[in-house]
Amino acid sequence: MKNSIKKILIAHSSNDNYGASKILISIVEIFIKNGFDIYLMLPNNGPLNKNEIIKKTNIKIIKLGVLRKKYMSFFGLINRLFFILKSSLYINNFIKKNKIDLVYNNTSTLISPSIAAKLSGIPSTFHIHEIPNSNPIYSRFITTFLNLFTREIICVSKSVYDFWIMKGLKKDKVKIIYNGFKINKSKSKILSNDKIVFTSISRIIPYKGHSLLIRIFDMLCKKNKNVYLQIVGDTLPEYQKYLNDLKVDIKKRGLDNKIKFLGFRKDVISILNKSNFFIHTPISPDPFPTVIFEAIKCKTPVITNSLGGAHEILDGGKNGLIIKNDLIEESVQKIFSYLDNKKQQKKNVEKAFNYACDNFSQEQFKRKILNSIG
Repeated sequence: MKNSIKKILIAHSSNDNYGASKILISIVEIFIKNGFDIYLMLPNNGPLNKNEIIKKTNIKIIKLGVLRKKYMSFFGLINRLFFILKSSLYINNFIKKNKIDLVYNNTSTLISPSIAAKLSGIPSTFHIHEIPNSNPIYSRFITTFLNLFTREIICVSKSVYDFWIMKGLKKDKVKIIYNGFKINKSKSKILSNDKIVFTSISRIIPYKGHSLLIRIFDMLCKKNKNVYLQIVGDTLPEYQKYLNDLKVDIKKRGLDNKIKFLGFRKDVISILNKSNFFIHTPISPDPFPTVIFEAIKCKTPVITNSLGGAHEILDGGKNGLIIKNDLIEESVQKIFSYLDNKKQQKKNVEKAFNYACDNFSQEQFKRKILNSIG
């Protein structure tokens, strides 16, 4: 590792308790424990401010010009351009004043930190969690930017890597580093079949596939009257109508007593310990759904589709049930058959645990992250 790197500026695009923010906490902890001075820039105040690890950084709240879908319009892009230019100049001065050695972007939706790094003559690294396949113009722009402005790019999964390489990212800049997790051995659980509980945990936004999940569950309820679904997670202000529409759909289908929204919860381990199955049905590739590891910890069988990183976590379907979005009736039948196959469920959870320990350990993540800044 280069001794010249002592001070690292990390920029992150949100302030919440979801996947990328959890990985941010892990990265910050690794850097601090290895003697680096960490400066952290966030776009707003939120839950991360109260995190004990994050509190050890030098935090700055600044409007970074985060590139979000809601700004993909003429006036929205003018707005983003203003804040990108303004924050680039601010960060450039910040880098020089604090003698920063490296800029570390924990997202592909921030470009001002790397512009500032380029102006200051220091390297920048991108840690990419996203697969923005719904907007080819945006993804092409980011690809061009990354090729010109960053030294190294880390992808959280092979699915993310494949997407960006296909878009034209230079292979010599890119590497895959899977997120690392501490997975403790837990006792096998025995739950009653009188009430079969499915749990979905994710932010409630369209690509996570809650609308599809409700359709699947409606058909499943017709085959088994003892199944229930609980949806954990909140939404963003711009997707409140989407959440309201989901609730209306549930009511129209007569599933009010079968499907419950629990909102954002901190006790997901407790919820998963009382769940028979974890189910995840994104309608476009989910880069690396880290909540699956929570299910693995809890010995909860995982049901998901093959879009994105979930397929990698489950070793191509060897460690859980893989269904297909375009074959709903077939998927419902597969789930229905899986309900009573206790032998297969037990085999899946054991293999999932061992595979996660071998391939997604904290130790591997720590070593690779530290090597990436050397």
